[in-house]
Amino acid sequence: MYPIPVAIILIAALSFFAYSMSKRYKLLTLGKASDNLKNIPARIKALLDFGFAQHRLIAKDFVPGLFHAFIFWGFCIVALQTLYSFAVGFSANFHFPFVSESLWNGYRFVKDCIEACVVSGALYFLYRRLISKPARITLSGEGTLILGFILTLMITDFINDGIHFIHHGFPGLLAGPVSSLFGQALLNLSPSSLATLGAVSYFLHIGVVLLFLNFLPYGKHFHVITSLPNVFLRNLKPYGALNPINLEDESVTAYGVSKLNEFTWKDILDVYSCTECGRCTSQCPAWNTGKTLNPKQINIDLKHYMYENINGLTGSAEAREKALIPLVPEVIKPDVLWSCTTCRACEEACPVLIGFVDRIVGMRRDLVLMRGEFPEEAQATLRNIETNGNPWGIGFDERASWAKGLNVPLLSEKNEVEVLYWVGCAGAYDDHNKKVSVALVKILQEAKVDFAILGPEETCTGDSARRIGNEYLFQTLAKQNIETLNKYKFKVVLAQCPHCFNTLKNEYPQFGGNYQVMHHSDYIAQLIKEGRLKPVKELKQKLTYHDSCYLGRYNNIYDAPRKILESIPGVEYKDAELSKETGRCCGAGGGRMWMEEHTGTRVNHKRLEDLQTVRPETIASACPFCKVMITDASKDKQVDVQVRDIAEIFAESLQ
Repeated sequence: MYPIPVAIILIAALSFFAYSMSKRYKLLTLGKASDNLKNIPARIKALLDFGFAQHRLIAKDFVPGLFHAFIFWGFCIVALQTLYSFAVGFSANFHFPFVSESLWNGYRFVKDCIEACVVSGALYFLYRRLISKPARITLSGEGTLILGFILTLMITDFINDGIHFIHHGFPGLLAGPVSSLFGQALLNLSPSSLATLGAVSYFLHIGVVLLFLNFLPYGKHFHVITSLPNVFLRNLKPYGALNPINLEDESVTAYGVSKLNEFTWKDILDVYSCTECGRCTSQCPAWNTGKTLNPKQINIDLKHYMYENINGLTGSAEAREKALIPLVPEVIKPDVLWSCTTCRACEEACPVLIGFVDRIVGMRRDLVLMRGEFPEEAQATLRNIETNGNPWGIGFDERASWAKGLNVPLLSEKNEVEVLYWVGCAGAYDDHNKKVSVALVKILQEAKVDFAILGPEETCTGDSARRIGNEYLFQTLAKQNIETLNKYKFKVVLAQCPHCFNTLKNEYPQFGGNYQVMHHSDYIAQLIKEGRLKPVKELKQKLTYHDSCYLGRYNNIYDAPRKILESIPGVEYKDAELSKETGRCCGAGGGRMWMEEHTGTRVNHKRLEDLQTVRPETIASACPFCKVMITDASKDKQVDVQVRDIAEIFAESLQ
């Protein structure tokens, strides 16, 4: 065929690709160490599920997800044909060893069918880019160019196979249904025209393959190379566990993330892997209420900074030091970080499992611990937690006042119990949520559970402090609480606040605090299942349930609250459209409970609108922050609806 030109083109293209990838690899090595190679079986499972099966894309956005899967599967299957195309450039009679003619014809049939699906997918995405233009998609010439590349590769492959059939005989439609049709259409061409078309089509095909390959490291389609490794190397620690800082390491002089080299290499791989599809942004409660946070844009801005400064970042020590500018505010504005509710809607939506929360909190840590730059409201909250052990700033001695007259024992009086009831700051100090604490005590006493509370010995778990960025205060509180807990014996720590639950369950183990922790929704559901509780009083109410992010997306607890509500006689239950994995945040997470919203629509107002679509008489929650936020929204909007915790509702149904 064309051995010399093919060899020259191949060597030149692969050499340039190797050069480009070496620059990208050097950028990757700027990041700190990250242990992402443990638990290989779980990683392989994730790779098969999210990578090859494209589960998240198809499940969450079916039509575009399916067409994207067609293109991905097509490239996987056509890879063998691509190798064959280069091989026949050196030898027209090349065939793969140990591959029979019938087996190769079977492959051609599958390949033709999947290539037809790839063409349909490329045309569909051209329609979306050029005509329907969904808001979440960043319209760019790059996307259209790549789709043009894909269509060119598929059509030239059909032509090449069709010409092959003309010269070697048509094996029948079952060996190449689409290619055979192309071959039949070309039968009337003269031999010279057919030869010219064959040469043009062949070199166009391999040229576009190599051009595509070399284009990948320079645009958003770099994810074609990095997304599968990114899925394989995904974070396998609990979603609710932020990365800790070793505050006892005296060699550490900076805390948090100020510059690019203070991210981990996996954080940089996340940036490389961003497809810019906008699914993260479309689900972000901050972006959807007019705030400056755009998760996709964080990746884009970091990527542009890295690529524009790549020579300095990968150059000499002096050049690298000059290129390592403060990310905030030079690349990312502070308000972008402070708008985040850490709800993980962006991470749940991302098809390649990119992490956002750790990076955002990492940059917050730098602002708080190193620069002392953070919202005034957050300063007051952190001061209250530091001095009084709770965000409200009420004294330690008032922590058990809510329980007066309820015959609730202190753990210090018993030393050993079945259940340690962790009341939390909201359950102890907030008037909205003291009612929940009382209701939960009624439930525990009805089920004859052996329980006790810590009372004044309990202090804030530190959830808000950690997510605002004050890791030092968080670790101080965590170690104090762990020391207190380790004095006593108990089987279960029962928390009514998802933020307390998540911190105790997923983050305290980082400091040696390993306990069996249950949220009150799971525990009440378990008591019902065991027959220790039976709701008997009919409550004729139309109910819906608001999912707490820290209960649902962080800890996958969706069913238990619903089972509790549905067990109550007379209840008419219906989910809002945005619920479970797609439920919108109430706006309180990530320390936002204690900060004002100065731009756009209030997140809790938007969430109330979501829930009102099913016209409930009562909105049930399982989180004190959610209860406060949605109650405030109902007052602001003058909506006649009750907002109650599932414990309050269930306790009312007991005799």
